[in-house]
Amino acid sequence: LTIVGTGEQRRDFTHVDDIVKGLIKCSGQPLRGEIFELGSGKNYSINEVANMFGKDYPKKYIDKRPGEYDVTLCDYSIAESTLGYRPKGSLKKYIAKIIGGNK
Repeated sequence: LTIVGTGEQRRDFTHVDDIVKGLIKCSGQPLRGEIFELGSGKNYSINEVANMFGKDYPKKYIDKRPGEYDVTLCDYSIAESTLGYRPKGSLKKYIAKIIGGNK
């Protein structure tokens, strides 16, 4: 895995199924111009994600790139109260399933 910078930057990873469900909920509403954050509401450091593949999984650190955020984290509370959006996916479970499927 290639990791940019220290790997301590944090990202909100969201399964595509949760995003699609959120978009479908948006499309069924008579709304105009509203903005909804669709995400998991939980973030992980890139190092944490890399370690989900196994502590000994090969990692390569490269220089930090300018312009990247240190932290991203979705607040889906407006989407939840307006649309009933609530993410169901779990990054840990998804990675465990992928790793388990490769054995």
